[in-house]
Amino acid sequence: MNETEFHHQNGGTFRIYPPVLAGLLLLGVLLLHLLGGHHHRFAHPHQLLGLLLVAAGVGLASYAAALFGGHATTRNPYGQPAALIADAPYTFTRNPMYLGLTAILLGFAIFFGSPTMLIAPILFYLAIDRLLIPEEEATMERIFGEQYLDYKRRVRRWF
Repeated sequence: MNETEFHHQNGGTFRIYPPVLAGLLLLGVLLLHLLGGHHHRFAHPHQLLGLLLVAAGVGLASYAAALFGGHATTRNPYGQPAALIADAPYTFTRNPMYLGLTAILLGFAIFFGSPTMLIAPILFYLAIDRLLIPEEEATMERIFGEQYLDYKRRVRRWF
């Protein structure tokens, strides 16, 4: 069993897929937020900030994912990469797709002004940073060797 796979009692394997995890966390905390009776009728400055953060996260994650398509390499975190991408935004973060998804979750928490919804970006960050990224980094190092290690020394994991 590697760090990103978990075995069910029935013997099956469970894998983390970042967009699915982000979506489930968002739905869960939104439900908690709404069940807590937090409803707003008027626009507030924090809502604009939240929407801007969501838009920035969508743009960052989408653009970064499109670069993978342009280089004909997999976006599947469990797949075998065919290319090491070091074009912007991969020049300031090694994980712009994950950073974008984290920004989306944080943006929704800010939009709704919900401390409860802050659970989602925190849990997403921890799961991705501790369970998924180390496995991806090991794969990248195995496939690209010194080229990846040099890239890793130059560019931070998150920001």
